[in-house]
Amino acid sequence: MACSEEVAFPSRREDDVATGKVNVGFLSPISLDAPHFDRFERFVPDGVSLGLRALDLVEGALTSLQGKEDVAAERAIQVIRDNPDWQSAAILGAPVQVYNPGMAQKVRAQVSIPITTALEASAAALKALGASRILLMTPFDETLNAQCRDFLAGYGIQAASGPQPAAYYRDAEKLGSDDIYRLTAEGMASAGDVQAVYFQGAIFDPLPIIGKLEADMKVPIVASNPAMLWHLVALVGGRFSVPNGGKLLEEWPSLAT
Repeated sequence: MACSEEVAFPSRREDDVATGKVNVGFLSPISLDAPHFDRFERFVPDGVSLGLRALDLVEGALTSLQGKEDVAAERAIQVIRDNPDWQSAAILGAPVQVYNPGMAQKVRAQVSIPITTALEASAAALKALGASRILLMTPFDETLNAQCRDFLAGYGIQAASGPQPAAYYRDAEKLGSDDIYRLTAEGMASAGDVQAVYFQGAIFDPLPIIGKLEADMKVPIVASNPAMLWHLVALVGGRFSVPNGGKLLEEWPSLAT
């Protein structure tokens, strides 16, 4: 089973949960050498230890995830069992859930810790911020975007998709902050009145300019990696604040009821 790749972000944390220590895990469908993981490190607050593990599920196109529900669940379950200090874990990648809708539930049935996903955590974050109409920014094609919008609709969130940044999703990783800003502004202009912008797909990464985007667009920016971090910690009763981490991580709202 190809799950050996590991990264653990350093964390200056307390000795136990009561004083702030929270151990959480990210389960990535791709390898861990993508630069957006390095950029995300500064958003991990003191008091949180984040472990990254690769499930090695994607083989080229995102459609290679189709039909991998059982193998994906088995790998995730094994990784969680191999990390007994984790208090909660997230399954990264909206396409993982879209193409394998039963995977998360299969994992939940076999482990004792809270499990979230990129889509579930982001929907929870949007609800916590009071956003019911949002702009969805992804590197995906319209077929996959439509499935993401349908998922959000199940949470009472109406989503309008922004412009597709590249013909091939991996090419979105080549875009700079100026490109991401421009595409977001274009999406805002076409979407009309929205209450938040949701970035799904971390290779299309707004984190280096999240503060500028929030200031200029005048709405919260929810990106999937920070949303999963927030959700994992909130699910086990933790609360922190990350300066310059965007409204979600700065204010750390409670889970919506």
